[in-house]
Order: sequence, then C-alpha cells, then structure tokens
Amino acid sequence: MEDVVWYRKPLLSEPVAILAFEGWSDAGNTATGCVENLSSTYDVEPFAELNSDSYYNYQMRRPIVEVKDFGERNFHWPQTSFYSIEDYKLKSDLILVFGEEPSMKWKDYSRNISDTLLELGVKKAVTLGAFFGQVAHTLPVPIFGVSGDPTFHSRYNVLNPNYSGPTGITSVVGQTLRDNGIETAGLWAAVPHYLSSGGYPKGMSALLNKTSDILKIDIDDSGIQSEGQQFELKINKAMENSQDLAEYVSKLEEADVSIEDNFSEDNLVQQIEDFLNEEREI
Repeated sequence: MEDVVWYRKPLLSEPVAILAFEGWSDAGNTATGCVENLSSTYDVEPFAELNSDSYYNYQMRRPIVEVKDFGERNFHWPQTSFYSIEDYKLKSDLILVFGEEPSMKWKDYSRNISDTLLELGVKKAVTLGAFFGQVAHTLPVPIFGVSGDPTFHSRYNVLNPNYSGPTGITSVVGQTLRDNGIETAGLWAAVPHYLSSGGYPKGMSALLNKTSDILKIDIDDSGIQSEGQQFELKINKAMENSQDLAEYVSKLEEADVSIEDNFSEDNLVQQIEDFLNEEREI
C-alpha cells in the first residue's frame, strides 16, 4: 500500500467503517455531510490519507490556494482521509473514510481503501450516497440499499433499486470491499430536488439512523437533528411565502406513499436513472 500515507496506526476494538465520497454520489452533500458531522462531533483528525497525486487530475480538480496573514500561502489538495472514533460508549470503534471521487485508477483506489480497512481489522462497513428525486421533504426519507445479503432489504426496510447503468466511486468501493470479504451495505437517500442548493439534514439523519441499525452502534446525530429542525422552519416559511412551492410540495405528498405503505420502487428507480443521466450529460 505505497499510496497510503500513515500518520499513526490506531489500536481499534472490533472496528466498523462508514464511507462517503464527494461528487457523483453525493446529492446536496448529504452523504459526505454525515461523515463530516461525525468527524466534527468527535473532533478527530486523519490518521491516514491516500496519496492524491496517484488519483486526481489537477487540471480537472485544481488545488485551492489560501492566503493567510503576512502573505503565507497554503494549498489544499483533493484528498481521501481516514479517521477513527475510539469511544468507550460505542460497542465498536468506528472508522470514517471521506474523500473526493478520483479522476483515475479507480480499481487501485478502491483496492487501497479495502486493504487499509482489512489491515485495521474491519469486517463490516456501510457506504453512503444520495440522489435528487421528486420527493417531498415533509415525508419520510426514502432509503434504498445494496447488499450481498438476500435478506437485507426486508430486515432493514430499505428499497431494492435493481439499477443498471453508469455508476460512481461509491458503488465501486462498496463492491471491492465485498469482494475482499468485508460485509458491506450501500445506502442511498432520496433528496428533494427543490432543495438542491444546500445540505439536507433530514436525509443525513435518515442515513445515519439506518447505518446505526446495520452496524449495531449508537451514532450521535443530535447536531444534525438540531440543524434539521431549523432547516424545516426555513422551508416551511418559504412555503408560506410561495403558493407555488406549497402547491408543488402538496402534489409530491399526494403522489408519494411512505416506505411502510408499499412505496413505488419503479418510480424511485426512474428518478435515480434520470439523475445519473443528467449527471453524465453535464
């Protein structure tokens, strides 16, 4: 693993992992928002990173320069980082993997992530993703998932997309983990397309709650819930000031049915396909 830069090697107890990647699979920063919130809540720093020179085209994803006092200049490069949450309150230690979708060498990239998690003793993981769909923010967040377990969808009450088509690094990494013996589930949240300009705390909370069930750990999402309450107030205020928005959300509410009440998987899958096709055309 020459492309893995270690700052320290944590000693972990029965670790599990949560992974999220910016880009194709991260509508509204909903997936990466989960990992960012956890790393901020527990105030953790990366213990390892992947060598960005091996995986990013800097003409496509240029570094960001930051000018500080006295003319000091810092460069921020695209990166994939590993964090550990070692908390006695958790049944298992938690590893967070957070990064940007690479420009190249996806197989090597995924293999290095898998090898790193295996070296740390990870046997179970969840990858997170999100897409924009025609869903209302007032309804429960539709969550669908991918797993090698045939009982997965019924056990955890998630939808089975049966999607075929272009994909992102989240799916590639997830399959690589499964191929290498790490029991891995992929979870995706549907994000209301009219909220595409910012984060979606309700979607983050839904992803983390389902992740908590799968990994059998307690995840503190109190900060996200607080953000979600403020977010709901802003949206409701916007609906009060816009009859068009209120009517549109009402139509979405009538068109959608909750997951517990025979939610239409075909309708959800079509939205996923439309989202992926739109991304490919950009």
